[in-house]
Amino acid sequence: PRPPLPQGPYLLCDDSVRPELSLVDKAGRLLAGGARVLQLRMKHTPLREALAAARAVVALCRQAGAVCLINDRVDLALLSDAHGVHVGDEDLPPDAARELLGPGRYVGVTARGTQGAKAALAAGADYV
Repeated sequence: PRPPLPQGPYLLCDDSVRPELSLVDKAGRLLAGGARVLQLRMKHTPLREALAAARAVVALCRQAGAVCLINDRVDLALLSDAHGVHVGDEDLPPDAARELLGPGRYVGVTARGTQGAKAALAAGADYV
């Protein structure tokens, strides 16, 4: 079983914010600023670049003792050896993400209300 997510800042490293900085540079800055959980969002990054960035950011997070969650993409979470994934309404459902990731990684879900949160937790989400 997974331990609870670490206490402390849960921050987003997003490719649409400060696009002049690389995702790796942004992640390093967020970790230096105290991030304990880093969600890597790569909505505009081409897939091959996203995989390379995910692998580099996961390595940085592990060195810093932080958790790295990949937004939306279970495949990138697996290939980068991330700590888990955060999925939304249009991504794989949490039970399918859990099936692929196994019991040792985190599955987070964006929920749009109490019913969605309850459904996500019943489907195997660790947090909503």
